Amino acid sequence: MSTFMNANEGPAEIISKASGFCGGNMPDNAPYFTSNEGIPWPDAAHSKTTFNRAKTLERMVYPAGSGAFGYFECTKDMSEITKASLFSHAGKRTPIFARFSTVTFGKEFPDSRRNPRGFAIKHYTDKGNYDVVGLNWPIFFNRDPMQGPDVVRSQQRNPSNFLLDYNSLFDLLANTPEANHAGMMLFSDHGTPDGWINMNGFGCHTFKWVNSSGNFVYVKYHYIAEHGQKQFSWDEAVKKCGEDPDHSKRQLWSAIERGERPTWTFKVQIMEPSQADPNKLGFDPFDVTKVWPHHSFPLHEVGKLVLNKNPKNYHRDVEQAAFSPGAIVPSIEESPDSLLQFRMFFYRDAQYHRLGVNLHQVPVNCPFMAKSYSSINPDGALRSDANAGFNPHYYPNSFVNKFRPDASETPYQVANNVVSRQSHFFHEGKMPDIAVVLKLVDHDIIKISYLAQQYNISNEYAQGVYALLPDPGFSFSDVEKMARGAKTMTKEERFAPSVRLPVFLLFLLKTSHSSLGFLPEFKYSVRYG
Repeated sequence: MSTFMNANEGPAEIISKASGFCGGNMPDNAPYFTSNEGIPWPDAAHSKTTFNRAKTLERMVYPAGSGAFGYFECTKDMSEITKASLFSHAGKRTPIFARFSTVTFGKEFPDSRRNPRGFAIKHYTDKGNYDVVGLNWPIFFNRDPMQGPDVVRSQQRNPSNFLLDYNSLFDLLANTPEANHAGMMLFSDHGTPDGWINMNGFGCHTFKWVNSSGNFVYVKYHYIAEHGQKQFSWDEAVKKCGEDPDHSKRQLWSAIERGERPTWTFKVQIMEPSQADPNKLGFDPFDVTKVWPHHSFPLHEVGKLVLNKNPKNYHRDVEQAAFSPGAIVPSIEESPDSLLQFRMFFYRDAQYHRLGVNLHQVPVNCPFMAKSYSSINPDGALRSDANAGFNPHYYPNSFVNKFRPDASETPYQVANNVVSRQSHFFHEGKMPDIAVVLKLVDHDIIKISYLAQQYNISNEYAQGVYALLPDPGFSFSDVEKMARGAKTMTKEERFAPSVRLPVFLLFLLKTSHSSLGFLPEFKYSVRYG
């Protein structure tokens, strides 16, 4: 195997060494350089050495990032509420790879610019790879999965002139009331953290943990930086972008090379199914634009996330790392969060498009700690493993049955209505930081609509931002007028979250109650949550 530039046997062996779990990678020990076909190269400048296919597709989202290997150590036995082995007992260690990034900017963009930050962790468990794909914020801009691409595009370059487009960013916030919780986080110092290691991480979505009895609870994930959060002001971030566009990547790499061990304490909020009633809570607990109040659902420590080893090859280990919220091991399950449900599909599909359907053969994505690996997904480009290993290529069949019914999801029932979609929490978005960008917006209607959303969060806050705009060209009364309908701006009435009886039943109740004699007068109305 030395002709393949290492002394390893395959992706599982490579990642076991690259992650530091088992020894270390050996250097290239081949006697001479070759082409990909194994043909000896006579000279570095030889014309036949040209290789122009060295780049993979850039990630559509989270492109500019870096990562490191380490481990997750359970510090509290959580077996009472989940069967997942990585939480089974105190002292249990699970190898991990963590990747951090900006979210919407391109691969070569400065990594200190105002932007959300990706916070992704791949756990190599004995039941397969478990991915947590979150942010440095506990919430996101949208709850409707169809809006996800629009949120990303609104923060990317204008398709006409390829310039950063502040019109699109503020226009989306102006027309999407629920997005302004994350919008306030964006314009606070949480939008400009001082590197990857000085920020907290969050799973954002609600998940289910299932125990050995089949009972479950809902949980939210929090990764709290042990060394504390540290953030740039707007001016400091702008300066750092010019001085060192790779500040966050360099910071993580250098810290580990110096022997430091960046560590996060992993905590969860726990909600019983009986508590997950929007009528009692006043908000939808599965709405990713909301947070759970800590006084009602306190944080419980579960473990430590520790980074201790830098990748030896960025392209192999970081650029080709693929994460998906759909990579969930048994006894950890998805909640009714519609955005999570959709991300489980489209993240994996996006990585299949970017890297190929057999991305599990890339070492960093290989489930090397799994006790069994026998994929029933056959073929595809560059398939080089046993490829179903003589098993039939269709299921069910009369010859092989190695399925695990005990690994199935736990059934659950959810409420069919939502009482409130209004955020219960404010965040410390700073007026000057918003105004310095809002003033670059070209259209008054966008400014007015955006300030109308802020008006419904805080009258004084909207006035403060308005006062910082140079020559706004409109009066604050225009904002107040727009604010009256801001909560339902762009919302189509027929899609409002409400329980509706079938039309024929409404007709029956309205027309027959007087003759039946026992039905009360029937009134109904359409309402927004």
